[in-house]
Amino acid sequence: MGLFDFLFASKKENKKPAHKLVNLNGVRFKYSKNKKSKSIKITVKDPQTVNISLPFNCSYKTAMDFVYDKMNWIQKNLELFEFKKIDENHKTKTNNFIVQRAIIQKPVIKSQKGIISFIYPFDKDFYSNEIQSEAKKALKKALYLEAKEYLPKRLNEIAEKFGFKYNKLSLKSHKTRWGSCSYKNNINLNINLMNLEDDFIDYVLIHELAHTVEKNHKENFWKIVNTCMPNAGEIRKKLKKISPVV
Repeated sequence: MGLFDFLFASKKENKKPAHKLVNLNGVRFKYSKNKKSKSIKITVKDPQTVNISLPFNCSYKTAMDFVYDKMNWIQKNLELFEFKKIDENHKTKTNNFIVQRAIIQKPVIKSQKGIISFIYPFDKDFYSNEIQSEAKKALKKALYLEAKEYLPKRLNEIAEKFGFKYNKLSLKSHKTRWGSCSYKNNINLNINLMNLEDDFIDYVLIHELAHTVEKNHKENFWKIVNTCMPNAGEIRKKLKKISPVV
């Protein structure tokens, strides 16, 4: 049975249930109706979970058809989770992530003086899915601490230098994008930026700040970006080859 064959096998629906869960080949497809949702949104949460949010008046059949149309995108994002591994010697921007082995029964995450330590059992393989999953949780904590310290300061420096104004900043762990800027000029930045070199970080910050002036990607937007960073085109091409997923 193919990954999306269930779309044609599930024809009956309950009377307007708020949630629907479909398990297939180890992947949970969680459909949730939300009165605030204006469109269908798909989020690949982890290797075993795909969340689908849909408007309350939208049928599950319609949502399933939408998922079917997006199946290539979903599969690619599931594969990113499956194959992307972090190295035992992974270095963050300020080296606040440490991996250690010890005689313990299960993995432990410790935080002390801004340092996140991930400790795993001697008899476990660091590159196994079990240990990788826990190690990524620890790395996420380390990246958030670094992002909280570095990104607001750097964003303000660039904004002041080029005369940009934004409303507020939020730090999150996105799986498909490095940053975003809302119509209210609220900027969201991916904590995984802390895995990148300075030029890549600055490019993303400039890109989102430029959206406080131009909400599209038309000619004037790119003029703003290139004025702030003359080598933006080169950085952009390289960044496209790097996945935000850790």
